[in-house]
Amino acid sequence: MSVWIMVLLCNQATIANMPHETLSLTRNGEAVCQVVSVIDDKPEPLMRMAEKAITDTVKRWDGVKLPVLELGESSGKLPDKPAIVLATWRRLKKVVPEIETSNKTLLRVAFLDEQGFVCIPVTRGSITWMCVVSRSPRGVYNGAVYLRDFLIDGGPGNLKLELDTVVRTPQMPGRPVYLLTIWGEEDEYTADDYRSIFASLARDGATHVYFWLSGHFPSKKFPQTYKISNKNWDSTKDSGIGTLADQHRLIQDAHDLGIGFYLGGALGGWCGTYAITNREPGTMRTRSVAETGDDVSEWVLCPSSPRSRRTLIDYYKEMFDALPEADGLYIESADEYGECQCERCRVPVDKSGSRMFGQNQLSLIHEMMNEIWKDHPHARLAYTIGYSPHVNDPAYYEVIRQMSADPRVEWMEARNSWEFPGPGGDPLPATYFSPRVMRWEYIDLRPLEQVVRNTMRVASSGMYGYIMTFSPGFSSGSFYHDIPYPTDSLPYILTHFVYREGTWLPAQTVEEMKKRVQRRFFGKEAPATLSDDLWVLREILRESAGKKISVKNRESLSRIEKVVNQTRRGASLKTQAGLDLMSRAINDIRRFCIAEPVKKNQSK
Repeated sequence: MSVWIMVLLCNQATIANMPHETLSLTRNGEAVCQVVSVIDDKPEPLMRMAEKAITDTVKRWDGVKLPVLELGESSGKLPDKPAIVLATWRRLKKVVPEIETSNKTLLRVAFLDEQGFVCIPVTRGSITWMCVVSRSPRGVYNGAVYLRDFLIDGGPGNLKLELDTVVRTPQMPGRPVYLLTIWGEEDEYTADDYRSIFASLARDGATHVYFWLSGHFPSKKFPQTYKISNKNWDSTKDSGIGTLADQHRLIQDAHDLGIGFYLGGALGGWCGTYAITNREPGTMRTRSVAETGDDVSEWVLCPSSPRSRRTLIDYYKEMFDALPEADGLYIESADEYGECQCERCRVPVDKSGSRMFGQNQLSLIHEMMNEIWKDHPHARLAYTIGYSPHVNDPAYYEVIRQMSADPRVEWMEARNSWEFPGPGGDPLPATYFSPRVMRWEYIDLRPLEQVVRNTMRVASSGMYGYIMTFSPGFSSGSFYHDIPYPTDSLPYILTHFVYREGTWLPAQTVEEMKKRVQRRFFGKEAPATLSDDLWVLREILRESAGKKISVKNRESLSRIEKVVNQTRRGASLKTQAGLDLMSRAINDIRRFCIAEPVKKNQSK
């Protein structure tokens, strides 16, 4: 066994990397370890969540509640007992001043992303502390989740923590969530429902949310935008977050969890802004054809119309004035509705195909942010790009390149475009135009192999990040319509675990990712094939989202169920928890899904 030890001359403490050593958490139904949290004077939800990530798991698995000790950074002292210590680097140095000059590994914390962390065992004589340290409370929480996911295992009355030294920081700085609130039952979600959703998003590594607020926002200037329905496509009529009090709470709840909050809506489309001019003549797009091939001119505003421009500017300025603690504005360009063909929009800009349609869209954004920045200079902007109306529009992307000089601006690439037209129309990588382009897709609808590959492609292309979507009423990749959506069950919990691990460490093959899945959901001692079966079960759920299951998937379901039942005997507590996930998914598939009939050329 490889062991290295550094002796602290002042108090005989040692710092050790002992990958095969463990710290006992429970023994014979009793706690033999405690959780110590070094906190600030004010309440800190993230530190409490870090504590609960560990204590709730031990309680759920082994029925034992680990005691929690919260210490003030200036008055506290680490106990002479085995403990899991949760602290920011600044606070840990106050509690154990000598640690700064004695532990080279912990010094790396200062160079990590604020969401990065170090897990490291520290021993003093016969006492061991497992320290989880970061620059920020969010990073401490991330470390506690990692510790919970990868380092705790064992049988009844014998849970243990692996004393491994881990240094982690995310490769991708941008990990937003495009959070839709207007499809299916989504508008019925309350602030309480979103609190639990935000907690799951924090667990899964989200940095901020693009929260679709248009249609929910109680605008006084434009009451026609509030609680409406756009044909049968989207609705906020049953809004559960329709007051400013609800919306202030949403932002605070996100901030409590270290998640930024962007106020979201469209540039004159979908719930809210499509009705902002009451569809007055001259304010809507002309001969605008959507990606579906339908003429949608009456459902989206023209960016060249002075009336449309003024109302959109006033609407989003009113929204930000009412909710000034928000971190930014998310604007969906509505370009999937196609290009406006009015006389002002179709004016050529160059010989490559650029038109004033794109120029007027971006100048509208300029005016909008200029108004917002007068009173809210901190406000960031996220805007969607990559759509077909601009595929031959180098002038449009040149303006985007120029706008990207402002560090407050970021871009959601929304249509699988890895390149955009550069000067003269030749394609150039997205990173040429901005260092803050992020790829977006409905990862819940994709095979996990594709998510793994795309994560690596995003990283190797130099993009700023990868955007996931939370849209339970529209494209969740399952048949669940519970409110709130079950984020601790399959398929969500596996999909977003793969997303989190991929965005933190993209250089992984599918097989390497499956090994991480194995360790997260089943532990080291479980049969190695369980991760494959969990992976397959997620695919069965995705393919059965329409509540129909194929013959092939029914056969796979029966095989997996047999494996689950056989593995339960003698399984560790962690493995049992993973098997419970699988059993629920199997039972729900059978409960919700109708079996497709066997074809004549197939045996029953």
